[in-house]
Amino acid sequence: MFVHCNRRFKSFEIWFLHNNRDFFKRKLYLGNCPVCGSCLAELCETRKYDGSVFRKTFYKKAAENIIHSLIKQVDYTSGDVKKIPKEPYGLCYGENIEIHNSKGKIIQIRQKKCDFYGTKEIILKIKPSCSS
Repeated sequence: MFVHCNRRFKSFEIWFLHNNRDFFKRKLYLGNCPVCGSCLAELCETRKYDGSVFRKTFYKKAAENIIHSLIKQVDYTSGDVKKIPKEPYGLCYGENIEIHNSKGKIIQIRQKKCDFYGTKEIILKIKPSCSS
């Protein structure tokens, strides 16, 4: 949470940074003030030596400078890990379903991509040439 212009607001994006020689669990929170529109950034990192957490907030021009200097150290962003509704997410498995007609012959095979949250997506529909 950022506080600027006597108002609290959330960051719009989080950058997860590579570990370096001295620090791990490095994150850069990015935000824009809804009142004045200035750029804000907060660097949060944990020191390897003793586990101390350091937070430093940058405003306006200093925030832009820290963004430009750390953009090469980005491992992934919060936008990369957001789950899109109605699409399989994370570890997935395959499911094959046979569609039969009234005589019991296979008329179609559907291959689905499924995740462990219950979301399924049809990947391929196969019409067999010789049915059994």
